[in-house]
Amino acid sequence: MEIAVDGWRASAADWEAVKSLPSEQLPSLSKEQREVAGKLGIPEADYARSAFAGKRSQETLLAKTERFARLLAGMLRQANIPASIESVTLRTFDEKFDILLKSGRSVVPLRVAESLVDDLFENGSAEAKQRMTRILETVAQQQFRTQ
Repeated sequence: MEIAVDGWRASAADWEAVKSLPSEQLPSLSKEQREVAGKLGIPEADYARSAFAGKRSQETLLAKTERFARLLAGMLRQANIPASIESVTLRTFDEKFDILLKSGRSVVPLRVAESLVDDLFENGSAEAKQRMTRILETVAQQQFRTQ
């Protein structure tokens, strides 16, 4: 199963964590990053902070995507849907998860709002879980059970 995050965004917590770091603790910028910072008129330390906050955020988003993939796999088993997860990709700018499910030769794409997953993970929402189940049943189950 392929897990990926397309893009990045830094949360307020990520910015707070890096804004007070001494310059020596920031990651070194590549030549290209230094050039971009110069063209934008941004001090290199500020650019490095931004890149570091983005990296921290991307690691968090990747962990969320992995957790969502495990949840989906369990939901597929529970619903007796004979499919496996090929990939789960969080599209940060779209705030959606793109999912590819596979059964035999059939591949079915799904798109799930990140807000639905957040509601499930952050609030334990029974309604969010029901919505996820309904998505799987109406899209994936119909495709795979008719083979």
